[in-house]
Amino acid sequence: MKVWIIGKWGKLSQAMQRKCKENGIDFVASTRQEVDLENEEAVRAQFETLTFTHVINCSGYTAVDQAEEEKEKAHALNAEAVALLAKLSKEKGNKLIHFSTDYVFDGEKEAYGEEDERAPLSEYGRSKEAGERFLMEHYPEALLIRTSWLFGKEGNDFVKTMIKLMDEKESLDVVSDQRGRPTYADDLAEAALSILDESGTYHYANEGETTWHSFAEMIQKKLEEKKQVRCKKIEPISSEDFGAKAKRPASSVLLTEKFSPPHWEVGLEEVLAHALESK
Repeated sequence: MKVWIIGKWGKLSQAMQRKCKENGIDFVASTRQEVDLENEEAVRAQFETLTFTHVINCSGYTAVDQAEEEKEKAHALNAEAVALLAKLSKEKGNKLIHFSTDYVFDGEKEAYGEEDERAPLSEYGRSKEAGERFLMEHYPEALLIRTSWLFGKEGNDFVKTMIKLMDEKESLDVVSDQRGRPTYADDLAEAALSILDESGTYHYANEGETTWHSFAEMIQKKLEEKKQVRCKKIEPISSEDFGAKAKRPASSVLLTEKFSPPHWEVGLEEVLAHALESK
């Protein structure tokens, strides 16, 4: 087995590389500069020149609010590039693993299973939903993994933002009317590697439903146990008052009946410890 990880410096990609090393899986990871998914010739060249059994697509457009203004860019990376990877993977006989998001759902249900109807509310969600459709149209044997509220040791995310703001401000306003399940990137990578040869759609998120506000309160609590934190108050606000460009689902809780994931607090402890050690 040899794995090609698309993306090298992203949060999930670095977690995937770490878990491949731990599990003794041979892999190569490429940057966007090395293999541009918007360049069909470059992608085809990678399939022709490298020998690998599995393709794990950890790349994509993830700027949820910016996608409202960069619709074409979001769809190029999250939909059209996925269609190309699906066609080439099927043609060459490579297994393809692709990641999608809870934002393909509209939030009208309390929780979502793999087969529930998709109805994205944002351009980002629509680009990811299109990618899902293209994936299964061109390569039904591919593996699709939906996840939610991703955080990890590398890159920017909600946890890193909270660490920074809690050092700078005495009080914060955090949205309290969106529910979901945070996912630790290392846990997601480990789970994905355990089902590399499966097909169809899987959901993976860490155990435990929460809101962004409650998530922030837990970060504050754990930081206070580890160090002095300037922030003493976290005020709940509505999504409307927060005023983000892209609409988010009120509930994007993913059902994960195919896995028994650990609670997100365990991963949060690891990320906070790593962040504080790195300072």
